[in-house]
Amino acid sequence: MDKRGALAILAALLIPPLEAQTEVSALWRMALGGAVISPPAVQAGAAVVLMDSGDLKALAADGATLWTYSARGRVSPYLSRSPEGVTYFSRTNGTLIAVNRVGRELWRRDLGAPLSGPAILGWDGRIFAPAGNRIFCLTISGRILWQRNLGAAIALGPVPDHDGGIMLALADATLLRVGPFGQTGTLYLSAVPRAIAPLGPEGEGGRVLIFYPNGGVEFTDFRSADFDRGPQPRPRLEGSPLAATGRGLRAALLQEGGRILGIQGLSGETLWSADSQIRGAAGDRPALIYDERGIYALSRSGAAGFTEDGRLIWRLALKGAASTPSFGDDGILYSGGEDWILYAFKLEDRARRLPESGYGPRPGGDYGIGSPPPSSWAGHPLRWEETQVERQLESIGRDIAGGRVALRELEYTAYLMETAGAGQNPDSFRYSPLVSIQHRAASLRLLALIGSRELVPFLARIFREDPDPVVKSAAARAIGAIGADSDGAALRAFSSVVLSAGFQEEQVMGAVISATGALCRYSGPPLSDTGILILSSLSSPNRPNYIRNLAKRELENLGK
Repeated sequence: MDKRGALAILAALLIPPLEAQTEVSALWRMALGGAVISPPAVQAGAAVVLMDSGDLKALAADGATLWTYSARGRVSPYLSRSPEGVTYFSRTNGTLIAVNRVGRELWRRDLGAPLSGPAILGWDGRIFAPAGNRIFCLTISGRILWQRNLGAAIALGPVPDHDGGIMLALADATLLRVGPFGQTGTLYLSAVPRAIAPLGPEGEGGRVLIFYPNGGVEFTDFRSADFDRGPQPRPRLEGSPLAATGRGLRAALLQEGGRILGIQGLSGETLWSADSQIRGAAGDRPALIYDERGIYALSRSGAAGFTEDGRLIWRLALKGAASTPSFGDDGILYSGGEDWILYAFKLEDRARRLPESGYGPRPGGDYGIGSPPPSSWAGHPLRWEETQVERQLESIGRDIAGGRVALRELEYTAYLMETAGAGQNPDSFRYSPLVSIQHRAASLRLLALIGSRELVPFLARIFREDPDPVVKSAAARAIGAIGADSDGAALRAFSSVVLSAGFQEEQVMGAVISATGALCRYSGPPLSDTGILILSSLSSPNRPNYIRNLAKRELENLGK
């Protein structure tokens, strides 16, 4: 017996029979005071719902209300949440809003149009936000890195492409693949697709199955040498698609009438089919989840779970659902009803087991921003000449301020890291003068504006190892400006330096206070526990008056 057969037998023994799952009572129900207009965002131990009143409400796994945030206006029906528990949504006037895991607004940005699809979160925390006919790429702190005018309305997506970017289909029958640095691949189709299923595995994306309303299926690989030949036909299907998703080199498809298909991604061969008994309704936006537990179909009329080989695990009928439900990693399904009540159903005891950071699942890969290849200036005879460095920093700063980073991001990051770190290993630069402290600090400030979470380990090392207080302070403030410290590396560096016996450098302590407060506001628990310890220590009587008062104000601000 092969490994797959053995796993199938094991799954059959572990999965409860259908009869035990057909009648499920709500685990709890909670009155919301409004109708839910988007699928709940289930993450970080909470379910966050967006309501037609413009309120954003978070509830714990037991149904207790954690907090309510009011957008004070009409909102677009799309909601996303980061591993740190930050929620992103937009008002209908085009304002994108970020709210942290305790219901506190972090920032807002005017995109000129409301979200026209869900914001997709990149591997390093960057935000791909579709608004009108454009795609914006923003940093964690809300700074626009770049934007692309698509030339037509978004008809489908965006969805992650398994390679750190996104895919989407436009109303002019164009399929786009947009990379993390704004690079774009374009495929012209014969018609507007109804569903797409990007294929993996993570870090090896670019392949996609394309499903048309008439049952036609095509395949393309954006990274293939044969890409220019256009999409390749695959076996036609009976029935019209509603939703699709991919995992590895397999896809799952939900069709009108409720049929679920398991499909071999490269060949388009149908491996199995099953009836979910899900019937699409007017205004319904069904969704599919495909992970290591199985395949889950979600719609306003009901939900169903299947094993990867098509055996039914459970099925749940829903009546009066106001939006598509969500199925969490803990096996709980959340559904907002037209009766203004949020229902929670415990459908599985199996929970996802994924590599964890301080904030849940680790990203599927990285963009190489924390360790980019050498810049084009590396080795140039004038690389460290002061006027050249100053001119280059000014040029990079203008592009960052103007939202024109895009394809230059790795080049700019490499240049800034080389400049910021020049004083740490003078032997590496024996043929040129060391970079001035002012230029090193300026480089760190610009790295903060690029804002990738992948830069935090480099910045923490600069803070920990560099002897100059100006550079230390700039590194700390850069970390605070980025706002994320998923593994706690920055706070550990802060603790090791400013809490060491005899440390009295006020400039550095002040920067650490500011950065620690920013990290705690963005990330909340568990980082805030460590951050509060740092701030409490810096507010103790043995600290200088200025530092003690600054730390106390930051602690008071965190408590608001």
